[in-house]
Amino acid sequence: MCDNEEIVMDTKLHRLTHKLKQVLSPISKMFITPLTSRSIILFILFFCISFGYYGLWMWFPELFKRVQNGGSICSNVSRPSSTVLPQNDTCYPIKTEVYRDGFITAAANLPGNILSILLMDIVGGKILISCSLLVSGISVFFIWMVKTKLQSLAMSCVFSAVSVISWNALDVISTELYPTQLRSSALGFFTGVGRVAAILGNMVFGQLVDSNCAIPILLVAVLLFSGGLAATRLPKTKQIALT
Repeated sequence: MCDNEEIVMDTKLHRLTHKLKQVLSPISKMFITPLTSRSIILFILFFCISFGYYGLWMWFPELFKRVQNGGSICSNVSRPSSTVLPQNDTCYPIKTEVYRDGFITAAANLPGNILSILLMDIVGGKILISCSLLVSGISVFFIWMVKTKLQSLAMSCVFSAVSVISWNALDVISTELYPTQLRSSALGFFTGVGRVAAILGNMVFGQLVDSNCAIPILLVAVLLFSGGLAATRLPKTKQIALT
């Protein structure tokens, strides 16, 4: 009886191991010559842009609120903890400027989307990714330096419009760089890398936005700028037949 149970367990373990090897096989092939260098670069790109974009984007409403309340991007204007609210404290009138600014920043994606459509086949995805990330990194650096609400909104719109170009180009070039049998696996793998980086970006911002706001903002600027430099090492895919 025990022997039969052991045989069944061994069979299940063998099937599970076989399935796991089937899943990991395409991913392992992505890191075999001549695909090794491009896979490493794409890993860096997906991590940098996901960490920077989602880490900063999710915290834009809080940063807008700080500027709206008369502070700077890195000023902590949160309410002191107290069990008793002042008698004249009220939630009215409701301040809608934060939501309006968030909508404007989101709408700034549209010009970037249109521009990426027009330029993708003209200049190629490699140049679009590199230029977009470099400009995005510079815009984030200036977000940290702004002092007024209008400056904050303007730089946020620049970041939104430019960074979306790198997302569009990255989605295209990440499939063009691999043969047909590896494209879906490559896109799925790098999408997973991006999700992990996005979670880490939100966690870092959440931990440091009040205690030392300059660190996460400058970190995002450095990561995006580094990603732009790394993109220059990608192979050219413009006017090249796919395999």
